Amino acid sequence: MILETGHATSDAAYAKAVRDVADSVSGGAFVAGESWPTVWVRDAAYAIDLGAGLAHPDVAAATMRGVVPEKTLAWQQDRCAHFGGWPRLTDSVVGAVGAWACFTATGDRDFLRWSHTVTTATLARAEREVFDGGLFRGCASFMESNSGHPPRFAFRGRAVGATKALSTNVLHHRAYTVAARSAELLDEDPEPFEKKAMALKQAINDRLWHQDHYAYYEGSDRWEGLGNALAVLWDIADDDRANTIFRTVTPTPHGLPCLWPRYPLWRPWLLRDEYFYHNGMVWPFVQGYWAWAAATRGATGVFTAELDALTDLAGRAETFHEFYRPDTGRPGGSARQLWSAAGYLAMVHYGLFGLRLAPDEIRFRPLVPDRFNKISLSGLKIRDLVLTITITGAGNKIRTFAVDGVEQTGHALLTTLTGPHRVDIALG
Repeated sequence: MILETGHATSDAAYAKAVRDVADSVSGGAFVAGESWPTVWVRDAAYAIDLGAGLAHPDVAAATMRGVVPEKTLAWQQDRCAHFGGWPRLTDSVVGAVGAWACFTATGDRDFLRWSHTVTTATLARAEREVFDGGLFRGCASFMESNSGHPPRFAFRGRAVGATKALSTNVLHHRAYTVAARSAELLDEDPEPFEKKAMALKQAINDRLWHQDHYAYYEGSDRWEGLGNALAVLWDIADDDRANTIFRTVTPTPHGLPCLWPRYPLWRPWLLRDEYFYHNGMVWPFVQGYWAWAAATRGATGVFTAELDALTDLAGRAETFHEFYRPDTGRPGGSARQLWSAAGYLAMVHYGLFGLRLAPDEIRFRPLVPDRFNKISLSGLKIRDLVLTITITGAGNKIRTFAVDGVEQTGHALLTTLTGPHRVDIALG
């Protein structure tokens, strides 16, 4: 896959992201990073959803199959040193997100049936063990260190596990939505999942909305970057709330932080990463979801700012890092971090070029900042297609859409097509 934008820094950042994702394959599966050379469920699932699954569909499917213990047939829960694992951490249902991305990239119905079984079992476990009065309990997704919480929660996994965090509840909503779509495709009844998705969406909006953003967790006056991004991307937030979030959930000089405002106790740069890295650091995979969410709502300014920020950060080291400091942009944590590189892929694939993968078609809704006159993406493999996509102009209004030189009124390709095809889009 080759990106050509006329801007060397953007092209180099994309090439680096493609290389980092490829270099994160070990033993036929995606590992989390250079310093984390093992498979993590959430890292893999988010990365696959952000674009690693599109780049390496077979590796993605093998990775997701590998994180399901035979004994439980549910998505495995990652563990952390500060708070432990299930039921303090309850974001294992993120596996559904990665699995759905695997399916849309491949169209593999056998994989869909298997993953649907795993996702429904995972949801059933969560309903039995951590569903409480309309919301799910558990630590915010990936924020599993002391530095991401007030001091009273330090090393107190049970206390953190009693919170009802935005991102974890949004993940469960997404899992219900995915289960409903999967059930329909498999000729099963989607209604039970649809009803639960609607009820959870209502509870999130009723109880986690805090004035002008979604709260980090119920009762918190802070916000988390990932949860707000996913709430916008996955349509929990309506247009009015999405626009409000874009105005009030504001990036640092180097991109959207994972948490804001920062907790004073964890502000000093302490010796070990886990004593500051969830306290308002800039994580590129969160940036990727934020930019993707902005693109889906046509928020050009928000998308452009985050794309620019991550393009700049990508040039600060030989590989994409785990996180960056919000005040200086200094790289931190592991080098060659899988989901960080995938975050940049999402900005390009789902933002600039506006790819929307569905079971039977690929739709296009590009959003191109003014500084680009012409952009192209070549060698993009989706199922049995090999695409070269060229976009001229800027903005998000499609003036003409052509496939292999023939103009079309619809802005989509059927996934049943095979071989090389050229898509030309003119904006304006």
